[in-house]
Amino acid sequence: MTSKIENIYSDCYLQIRHGKTTVFTDVTEQTTISELKDILSKILHLRSDSIVLTCKGQTLDTDSKHLFECGIISRDARPQNPAQLEYSVRLDDGTYESNEIIPYANENVLLIDEQKTS
Repeated sequence: MTSKIENIYSDCYLQIRHGKTTVFTDVTEQTTISELKDILSKILHLRSDSIVLTCKGQTLDTDSKHLFECGIISRDARPQNPAQLEYSVRLDDGTYESNEIIPYANENVLLIDEQKTS
């Protein structure tokens, strides 16, 4: 007899970053890359075809693929530890903006603050 364990966490929680911008969202594993780009385009007021997503250094360039096919699954993408994605924007000349992610805080500033309180 086999028992079926239902996945109670069907949502994938995502943190999608670019520069100083961070978007948090949750979607199902069945969401396609195209659908995720549509969600982002509405939030960021961009054309969805100008958005390029990456995850763990892998470009998510097949719009028809589902998140689970790209290794983004609900078991790993939890609210307390969302999957980390980055996005780039295609410019009018066909090139892409820098994919630089700006840290939330400068580590040197944090060290100086710790030293002041010691």
